[in-house]
Amino acid sequence: MARFIPFILKTDDEQKIGVRITRMKKADAAQTEKEPVWQTSWMSAYIQKDAFEKYALKTTDGELVALAAYEILENDVMVHITYIESQPESNPTLTRQKKYQGIGKAMIAFGIQLSIDANCNGVVVFEAKTDELEQHYIRDFGARPVASLYPDGPKTFMIADQAAKDIFSSYLF
Repeated sequence: MARFIPFILKTDDEQKIGVRITRMKKADAAQTEKEPVWQTSWMSAYIQKDAFEKYALKTTDGELVALAAYEILENDVMVHITYIESQPESNPTLTRQKKYQGIGKAMIAFGIQLSIDANCNGVVVFEAKTDELEQHYIRDFGARPVASLYPDGPKTFMIADQAAKDIFSSYLF
């Protein structure tokens, strides 16, 4: 039977790095306020809301690489990826040369796993905060625009069907 085994790539040599995705701990959130400071404090009241399921992506050596918040919207039959953030060394907003690549794809694939587990058929939705991200999601992940969850907010996209299967299956071994 195939298992979901996420990984990321070291940017300098494209070596696969094994990762674990586990529930975010308070210490993980607190690390976002230490040097090097992350783009967002994961200690904020908004992110700490109980409505979100929060997860940490760490290398097998324990290096915190990313955090993500998800909402399982069972009535809407989807998982809303509320927020994903990479560590400062891999966040393209904070550095020119990323330490790791494939972080977003791994966290989207995990959202698809959550959606499958919640009987939401692998459907995930999320917002694109920039035009560049919007094009990346469409081109690289097969995302489709859908009605916005938030009026006057960023554009909302969905990954479902074959696009979700393609992303998820790239981590099945």
